[in-house]
Amino acid sequence: MKAMFLMDFVTVKKLLRRYLLLLLGMGGLAALMVGSHPGIIPYFGELSVISVAQALAFYDDRRDWSRFRLTMPLTRTGVVLGRYAFLAAVAVAGTLMGVALYLVVTLAVQEVPAYAALTLRPGGFDAIGLAWSVAVSFALAFVVGGIMLPTFFSFGMGNGPRYAMALVMMVSVLGINPIVNVCVKPEAAPAALGGLVSIATSPETFLVAAGALTAAAFALYAASCAACLAAYRRRDF
Repeated sequence: MKAMFLMDFVTVKKLLRRYLLLLLGMGGLAALMVGSHPGIIPYFGELSVISVAQALAFYDDRRDWSRFRLTMPLTRTGVVLGRYAFLAAVAVAGTLMGVALYLVVTLAVQEVPAYAALTLRPGGFDAIGLAWSVAVSFALAFVVGGIMLPTFFSFGMGNGPRYAMALVMMVSVLGINPIVNVCVKPEAAPAALGGLVSIATSPETFLVAAGALTAAAFALYAASCAACLAAYRRRDF
């Protein structure tokens, strides 16, 4: 697993600077317009995973890495676990980058009145919003990664994206959007979800709820890894 992890890092090492500049540029532009809003954090985790997963699949196809790896002292288990571990590390790094930008913008809003007057949200530090944004960032990254990796392992970069994007859209429509709508308009939430909304927004319990969301997404990611590993072991190259 460690060897595969390092191979993936070397593969995308030259692209990391480009991805970093792209993310910082997009995040910086959003921060200039929005201001101190933790909602910018999830984009970092999700976009990092999508970009890196596609880059790895592209290199696998172009250089025929899928076949070449089988001639090296690597097991199929190590190949799959290493790829999933690397993408999880990318999700963590992207989320931390978003947190760092949010903290910098929050400080700028408080210290630079001229900047605060131009932003849409010149608010201060939002602990609940930060916790939920970090949880949502991990959740989106793990869900998207858990969908993309099996499709790329099975179909490569040629056909994988179309299946991956279709599944991501389906999960978004059926699972993510209803949750977002409930959080945005808690008064319109069904009675059965009213208690969950109060738990999620309560200062005493929001950390538990955010942790539960992250744990559920990671469980889905682990299940995706197990399914992908079982399929990859049976794959005929």
